[in-house]
Amino acid sequence: MSLSDNADPKVASSTPHARPAAPPSPAPGQARRRRVLTRVLAALAIVVTVAAAGGLVLQFASLSGPETGEFIAPEAYPPAQPDLVLAAPDPDAPLPDLDSILPGLLQDARLDGTVSASFADALTGEALFEQLGATPLAPASSMKVVTAVAAFEQLGAEYRIPTTVVEGPTDDSVVLVGGGDVTLTIDGTGYYDHYAAGSSLTELADAVLEARGGDVPALVYLDTSLFTDTTRAEGTLASDVVYSTAPMAPVMVDGGRIHNTQKYSEHYPDPAMVAAEAFADLLGASEVATGVAATDAEALATVYSAPIAALADSFLLTSDNLLSDAVALQTALAVEGEMTWEAMSTAHTSTLEGMGVDTTGLVFHDGSGLSQTDRMTADAFTQLLLGSVGTRAASVFESLPVAGYSGTLSGRFDTAEEGEGVVRAKTGTLTDVMVISLTGTLTTADGRQLIFSLISNQHSSETAVEAAMDEITAAVSQCGC
Repeated sequence: MSLSDNADPKVASSTPHARPAAPPSPAPGQARRRRVLTRVLAALAIVVTVAAAGGLVLQFASLSGPETGEFIAPEAYPPAQPDLVLAAPDPDAPLPDLDSILPGLLQDARLDGTVSASFADALTGEALFEQLGATPLAPASSMKVVTAVAAFEQLGAEYRIPTTVVEGPTDDSVVLVGGGDVTLTIDGTGYYDHYAAGSSLTELADAVLEARGGDVPALVYLDTSLFTDTTRAEGTLASDVVYSTAPMAPVMVDGGRIHNTQKYSEHYPDPAMVAAEAFADLLGASEVATGVAATDAEALATVYSAPIAALADSFLLTSDNLLSDAVALQTALAVEGEMTWEAMSTAHTSTLEGMGVDTTGLVFHDGSGLSQTDRMTADAFTQLLLGSVGTRAASVFESLPVAGYSGTLSGRFDTAEEGEGVVRAKTGTLTDVMVISLTGTLTTADGRQLIFSLISNQHSSETAVEAAMDEITAAVSQCGC
């Protein structure tokens, strides 16, 4: 089985898009300040309570005498200056001489496969270093950067994926029409609850019953005709469509997971039908069948996913294969008018070309990087991120995991602590074919922001290559060269 970035899906985002499961734990300094402030507020509350009680006493006393009183609250203690978590770039900072350090770093014995590297200046776009930068390699989950950029650029951060119910062919039937949303829940609580929470089947069922005046249909038809391709992308192993992703369909609950608290849960073989049966139960319908809605069928109700910004946060932070493929197919639908893997490839290619990326040798069989026959180059990754600067696709930078803090990088950089909070990047891992990648941005010690991509294929140790890439990017971030 190929696992693409086996990360805890419940790690909260540090970006403004996401809604974390619980407030993040404060830093030690923050915790101390909060305790001090709590004690101040508690003391203030006691004083106010006493003063209020005293007011009552004075009020009664005033009946017999002109006593008055005045309460002056103490000034609040000003908070200490907070520490910066992410280094701020300085446009006047000097460009680093990466030729002086990267050749030696890339000779690391742990990097015993084919390794490509590309580094560029975020401000000017100038290429600062490349090694096999134009060589197409399997990118693993760094491919999700392509999916996010294309979705932001073509759909926009506020776009939401619809799920609609329309009138059926008889008065006693309705049709559930899949629009591509795989994040639906049964009742508002599910796998995507704290990341990409959208709508629930309960909401949809209630709205349908209201539209029908409380009349419960006997039959629910499931219409999945929007997705017209194979349920598994080319190059994706059959075994991966069990734990690493689900058979693709245009409507699912909890991404088709049988156990919705687990990222790598076993998935339902027919997740769309499972969703339709759950919807029928909520409606009170007794039968479910497949069918296609009439083109002129009246819509009874529509619910929507969370916006693309939240979906991108989720699949970039947790490396969710299914969700990234679903978003990629939604982009294909908007750009090419059909939801197929080929249309997705065309949409992604045209998006990259529009951003000035050299697409020679690139292959897009899916939007997740789970396909072993996807191909990207390190140069294409850096060109893509450079092309995103100043466009609405620039939101991708806010969604990238932060080294040592969030997403699939929360448990990384143990041997490169100087890169924590400074490197922001999408990870990539395919264990069967030995692929490791890291693509994103960092800020040097002098304050220069760089874009980078590192890809390794056919190495001997996954963990060793990850550590080497962490140390390389951390070393560049500390570079005063």
